[in-house]
Amino acid sequence: MNILIDSNLYKKEDFGESFDFMLTHGLIELKEYLLSYKVVFVGEVITPFGYFISLPKNFTNINSSNVELVKSILKEFKGLKKNGKTLIKNKSYEVGGEIDSDYYYWRKIYSYFIDYITYEFYYPKKRIIKHSLKKHQGKLNPMLTELNREKIGNGVTYEVKDYSDNYFRNSFYTILKDLENQFASELESKKIFEIEKYLKVKEINFKNIEVNKEIFLSYAKKLQTNPIHEAILKTLVNYLLNSKIKEKNTINIFYTQKFEYLFEYLLQTVLLHNISNKNINWSNPNFKTLRPDILAEAFIGDAKYYKIIDFSENPFEKELYAYNVANNNSQPNFVFIPSEETKHLQTLIHNSYRLQVVTVDLRTILNDYFKKQYEILSFVKSIIIKENIVDS
Repeated sequence: MNILIDSNLYKKEDFGESFDFMLTHGLIELKEYLLSYKVVFVGEVITPFGYFISLPKNFTNINSSNVELVKSILKEFKGLKKNGKTLIKNKSYEVGGEIDSDYYYWRKIYSYFIDYITYEFYYPKKRIIKHSLKKHQGKLNPMLTELNREKIGNGVTYEVKDYSDNYFRNSFYTILKDLENQFASELESKKIFEIEKYLKVKEINFKNIEVNKEIFLSYAKKLQTNPIHEAILKTLVNYLLNSKIKEKNTINIFYTQKFEYLFEYLLQTVLLHNISNKNINWSNPNFKTLRPDILAEAFIGDAKYYKIIDFSENPFEKELYAYNVANNNSQPNFVFIPSEETKHLQTLIHNSYRLQVVTVDLRTILNDYFKKQYEILSFVKSIIIKENIVDS
């Protein structure tokens, strides 16, 4: 594994035989005056020649914990969009062309599973006749009930769907669970669990089995399906065909070059941003042109995906001066920089204006996002108290 840091510089040889792919696809940029290459992504790239994972700016601990942190962020927010465009890319490239990624198949197979009403879990949709004193899940048949009472005795006749164990359903389920382990968010896994629980009540059970690609593909050629289930069968077949050629001949990428927007979204969520928190002191023209990323009840702030070492080169003039002037210096003002540590770096001062520069630990932000513990928000409020910043 080759662990990189977003925006750091590396030599050509650091990328080995994967260099051409990474340069061609804009994952690294040439800095001619330094004879070096700047990494410009957060995420992972897997080629036939090596495995690369790039951590966010300001990360210094090159360890498995931070690698898993980045993977979990990408996995959880893979559907996040900005201006209609997905922030995180997940693709596979066959050497010589592009093929559908495993994530593409995950989305399709997951959608089939949760739409159990359409797909009837699972084909074949045969019905068997049961005459019994016991109530069954199924359709009551009055005509057969009358006939069977004369032949068999008391009871009710039901047309019951045959959900007996079958290879197709178990193969589908096994592939679903494998892709779930790779790509599902917590919410998606919870949805799968709820549907499994519901279907068990209906006596529809699933088994994890060993899916042999050759056996399933041979089985699929002879299988007769109805039109609804044909789409599922084709998806499984294409997934297995793709997986056969991917092992030796593909490059997988799962990354973002827009980490600043992901960071902004997380901060807005954990700091309880809401446009309705706009202070009455903001004049409308100023607010439209200088709107901060974060409007909380007690403060304003901007999410800055900067390197801390570049801090002196970017003194945050807009945040220190323009924001404070625009809202008549009426709210505590912050800049938040992602890091491995939550820390109050500095208070910038210009006349009566102040700007609090803070680094925030991404792990804590993610924990706040999922568990709603608001540690970062509490830290910000502690700075406001310590600095004796009072709304005017």
